[in-house]
Amino acid sequence: MSVNRSQDYEDLLPGLDISDAMRQRPLGLGSWKHLLRVALAVTVSYLVAEWVSRSTLGIFAPITTLLVVQSSPWSTLGVSIQRILGTGLGVLAASLWVNVVGLSWWSFLVGVLAALLVARALPWSLGGQMQIPVAVIFVLALGPGTLSADLWRVVDVVIGGVVGLLAVFIFPPQPRPRAFEHALSAYRDGIVEILESIGRESGSLTVPLSDEELHEYVTRSRALRDLADKARQELVHLVEASHWNLRAAGVRPQLDDKAMRLRRLTGIGIQVRGLVGAANRVFDRDGTAPLLDAEAFEALVDREVALMHVVLGPVGAPVAGVDRAQAGQQDHELGEQLRLAADAAFAAPDHADLLLASISIIGRLDHIRAQLADFPSWPDDQEEA
Repeated sequence: MSVNRSQDYEDLLPGLDISDAMRQRPLGLGSWKHLLRVALAVTVSYLVAEWVSRSTLGIFAPITTLLVVQSSPWSTLGVSIQRILGTGLGVLAASLWVNVVGLSWWSFLVGVLAALLVARALPWSLGGQMQIPVAVIFVLALGPGTLSADLWRVVDVVIGGVVGLLAVFIFPPQPRPRAFEHALSAYRDGIVEILESIGRESGSLTVPLSDEELHEYVTRSRALRDLADKARQELVHLVEASHWNLRAAGVRPQLDDKAMRLRRLTGIGIQVRGLVGAANRVFDRDGTAPLLDAEAFEALVDREVALMHVVLGPVGAPVAGVDRAQAGQQDHELGEQLRLAADAAFAAPDHADLLLASISIIGRLDHIRAQLADFPSWPDDQEEA
């Protein structure tokens, strides 16, 4: 089987069907604009419940609104479905239970335990699952009531959910592509910093490393995974914030390109981490003299870093190409230098282990070069991707 390269990024994008909506989690309080939106929605929910509801204690409507209003229509819908169904189910079941058996320590225990068992069986997020036992505890604490009062509690939950949905869908928050671009730039900067460290530190130690010791860049390189995860999270947030968002018309066409750039940058990051391991194995080790000496290796790494700056942009800048012609020239020159280094390694006396290690290093540098040539840095590359 094969995969079309133009679709190689689809696993980075979140699912947007109903099962994914049911697993949506609250994303935090967010900006002051979001806090103002939540406060206004909760107040409106309270006023509507006061006007419509016949509940003696109309707290379920504003509480539901407080819990469901999120920073995007998609996440709000997912959380709302969970909260409305969870709270409605919990309120209705607990009301029937307490009216039938009354309130005692054992009825409270059985009611909460049953709510937890039902919640655990549902394929929802933890917040949605916990909404059922929370609603049950509320109702049990209020004690027995009339059937009419119990039904109005469910209506209050629906009122709160509807108000929360309207608060986001009528004028949704605008998506923030800048957050993703910032995370992508931080990932690129981390890759460049590690690559520079490999070239600068390999072969520079006065005392050889023991078998139990590592170069410092090995431990630092592990942070690249966290940077990649952060960029993926921001991409997911951006996709979800753009779904069903009337203010995201200019963002949605860019999502595939953003996912493609993250996929290609992740591939480069993986190769750099592989280079970390290969260089750590060969350089500054007692009794080994790598066929690719440290000075030549650093020169190759410097050329690779220079190519990165042209193709991916300088450190601190957005991830984008700077000069296409210069990139082509530097790519050609680096390719020639890598071939010369490989020829020199093969021409050295027969040391199979050192030859394999040196060729592994040169091969990874060439793979990174090829990935940079394939990176969608230029407008027409992005259109083709």
